[in-house]
Amino acid sequence: MGANDADRPTNAESLDGIKSVIAGGVSSSMRAAAVPLPLVVRSAGGCLLRDVEDGEIIDLNMGYGPHLFGYADREVLDAVADQFAKGHMTGLPHELDARAGALIAELVPGVEQVRFANSGTEAVASALRLARATTGRTLVVTFEGHYHGWSETVLRAGKTALHMEGTRPTDVVPGALGMIPEALAHTVQLGWNDPDALRELFARDGDRIAAVIVEPVLANAGVIPPAPGFLQLLRELTGRSGAMLVFDEVITGFRVARGGAQERYGVEPDLTVLSKVMGGGFPVAAFGGRRHAMRMLASNEAHHAGVYAGNHAALRAVVAMLGKIRSLPDLYERLEDTGQYMEDTVREVFATEKRPVHINRVGTLMSVALLKGSAEPSAEPRDLRQLAALVDFPRHRRLQTLAQKEGVYFHPNALEPWFLSTAHTRDVIDKVAGALQRSLVGLG
Repeated sequence: MGANDADRPTNAESLDGIKSVIAGGVSSSMRAAAVPLPLVVRSAGGCLLRDVEDGEIIDLNMGYGPHLFGYADREVLDAVADQFAKGHMTGLPHELDARAGALIAELVPGVEQVRFANSGTEAVASALRLARATTGRTLVVTFEGHYHGWSETVLRAGKTALHMEGTRPTDVVPGALGMIPEALAHTVQLGWNDPDALRELFARDGDRIAAVIVEPVLANAGVIPPAPGFLQLLRELTGRSGAMLVFDEVITGFRVARGGAQERYGVEPDLTVLSKVMGGGFPVAAFGGRRHAMRMLASNEAHHAGVYAGNHAALRAVVAMLGKIRSLPDLYERLEDTGQYMEDTVREVFATEKRPVHINRVGTLMSVALLKGSAEPSAEPRDLRQLAALVDFPRHRRLQTLAQKEGVYFHPNALEPWFLSTAHTRDVIDKVAGALQRSLVGLG
């Protein structure tokens, strides 16, 4: 060991140092369980992380999804650096507003006008407020396990509710200590892919519903796609009742297709929420729809604010990212090929080691979860409860720590998705397969 090696802190030592000044070592509660084996990043490029011990790790989490072209993409970084030299925030209209908005409107089928925000949470809260203002109603319909940020009126227990004894898919459980008990009083929750429950709700309360908000693919937990016809039923029922249909495409937007899930499944919502891929890792989000859906914001009757919303640096990132997506006509065919190769390769590894596994994939969004027992289920789970009942959470977490030691990182929660990028070449995927196979052998 050289002198420099002796002076280099370990991941564990670095994480302890972070915890001395950052409460819990993270600036988002969502990340608190993400590092059962300490990992502190020094740099990132492509799909590779380099930690403080100078170890190289293939990343399948990719910053929770925004890096479609990999970390440190030069086209995006160079554009933003140029913008910083020209002024990155004035609080006034900028020519970038038109360029960024026009790209979204061109690519996303259900959008003609947008407003920008700083995060998906902000954009969701603003979209739901707009829906309530437009309809004059207050009731919002959500689905179990779908995540729409941490604002007071939509933060439900989500994935954690599955471990609460006696809970049902329709139970609206506050998602955090300190929430105002009445905050969720105007929220209804249904099970995912349950058309009978949806029809029953609209028959009973259709004239009270302001909005239905949905991840068009249950992307944040198990990558469970909509059952055939389910999104179409949502569109039909909301349209008939006068409620607004809101697609939370924070994850699926520009990832599962150029125009997001609404392009992939052919269903156009009233309002769309976007983030992640749109900014290539920069903090930016948007919500938008057809002109008639945005009219109360256009006339300044509805309220939406934020000092840093639509700042020029973030919008330069949007222009660079979406401009690159637009310029590559075969991008999503190539990404689909990457996803299929990863799925086939990982399935083969688990089959070789005779380990039951749940794998769902929509484009480059993928779920891999180690299952209990020795046999895979006869049918694909249609909702989160069905999937969670099958997953071996402790052994999956152990598999993650073994894989991390082999140089591959994915989230230790079996319900969290994998995010692939153009940087995940076949050579990289083959290395992932080797690391997974060794990890499964070590799992015993």
